[in-house]
Amino acid sequence: MECVFCDIVRGRQNAYTLYEDDSHMAILDKYPLVRGHSLIIPKRHYSVLPEMDARSVGKLFSLVSLVAPAILKATGTEAFNVGQNNGEAAKQVVPHVHVHIIPRRPDERVDWSARLVLSEGQFQDLAGRIRRLL
Repeated sequence: MECVFCDIVRGRQNAYTLYEDDSHMAILDKYPLVRGHSLIIPKRHYSVLPEMDARSVGKLFSLVSLVAPAILKATGTEAFNVGQNNGEAAKQVVPHVHVHIIPRRPDERVDWSARLVLSEGQFQDLAGRIRRLL
């Protein structure tokens, strides 16, 4: 089984880590919809949410309230979307459970099919600002 998020958890692939504990990581999305678009992933591999027990789902989603305020402050935004897709038909691209935190501005329109391309420096700067706020 090849899984990009499992490779990130094992240190085989680089990511811009915002938060990490014994069971979860929060990282910047490599192909963000907007600046600050981040993901919370369990370190244990689950393909879709129904594979997880209720306690594990609760822990995953509880991290949104920890990580999101730092993302909002670092990006100067005031609101965010939370997204979680299950299965290919639901547009889940990476078959490893993950929760999207997408910062939003009042007048900003988001093209849900387009992604930003950020430089290494932009990713490093943003990740550093968010980590300091956590």
